[in-house]
Amino acid sequence: EKKHRELIFKGMQRFRYRGIEATLEDASNGPYFWWWSYLRLSKDYWWVCKNEGLVDDVRLRKMYADFGDVYSMPFERWWKRRGIDLFSEGRGLPEVKQLDVQDIRLSPDTANHLLVEIPINMTEKEILAQVRRILRRHPNRAVKRVSHAKRPLAKFKGIRKNIIESAHSVWRLHFKSRDGRAITAIGQARGAMSYYQIGKELRLVPSSMPARTDSKERAAMKVNAMKVAVSRTMSRANNLIANATLGTFPSMTPPQVPVVWKPMQKKRLDAAVERQEWYPLFEPNDRLIVQ
Repeated sequence: EKKHRELIFKGMQRFRYRGIEATLEDASNGPYFWWWSYLRLSKDYWWVCKNEGLVDDVRLRKMYADFGDVYSMPFERWWKRRGIDLFSEGRGLPEVKQLDVQDIRLSPDTANHLLVEIPINMTEKEILAQVRRILRRHPNRAVKRVSHAKRPLAKFKGIRKNIIESAHSVWRLHFKSRDGRAITAIGQARGAMSYYQIGKELRLVPSSMPARTDSKERAAMKVNAMKVAVSRTMSRANNLIANATLGTFPSMTPPQVPVVWKPMQKKRLDAAVERQEWYPLFEPNDRLIVQ
C-alpha cells in the first residue's frame, strides 16, 4: 500500500522514505513545496484553476491535470493527494547488486551496466582501486542524474533554497504594498513601497543597510545597491512563477515560449484581475477567497 511502501525522491533531504507521513517534514521544506508555493502566485495558473483546466495552452491543461487546484487546500493535504504521485520516482535508484551465478538475471538496461568479477580474498582497498580504474577507462562512463518522476525538478543539485525563499518574500512584499485592499492597523491604506524600502525591510543585502554614520555619498551608494538587488530578485521571482506555471521548476531564466492565451480568454482574465478577483496566496494554509 502506498501509505507504507518505500518512497524515493530526488531533490529532498533524503532519497528513501518509509511511507507518506515520513515525507511530510522534508517535503514542506524542500523544492516541491516551493513549486507549489510559486504556482499560488501565478495569475495565469489561478485562471487555469478557475476554469478547471479548460484553457488554450496545452501545457497549462497538463499542469492542471497533474497539480490540480493548488488554491483549494493546504500543502500537507495537496502533497498527500497530488505531490507524492507527481514527484516520487517511478523506478528504484540504480544500485550495485550481487548476481546469482546459478541464475544470472541481468538488468534490462545492460548498456548502462558493467559486469566485473571480484575475487573475495582481496582487500576492499585493492578491490575499489581496481574497479575505479576499470570505470575510468570505460568509453561511455558518465554520471547522469535522471529522474523517472512524472514531474521531475529542472535540477537536483545546487538548488539555492535561500534565493528561492528571498525571491518569494520580495515578490510578496512588493505585491502587498501595492494591493488596494491592504489596510494598516490604524485603518489607512498602505502606500506602495519602493524597491529600496522593500530591500531594507527584508534586510536583503546586509551590507546595504543604512547606518547613522554614513556620508551622503555612501548612503546613496547603499540605496542604489539595494534597489538593484531587489530589481534582480523581482526578475528571478517572476521567472520562477512563469516557469513553475509551465511545468519547469526551479528556473530563473525567462520561458522560451510564454503562456499562450487566445484574445477572448486573455480579455476575460484581464477583466477578472481588474475586478480584483485574483489574489495570490502566500502562506501554506491560505485559502482562495473569491470576492
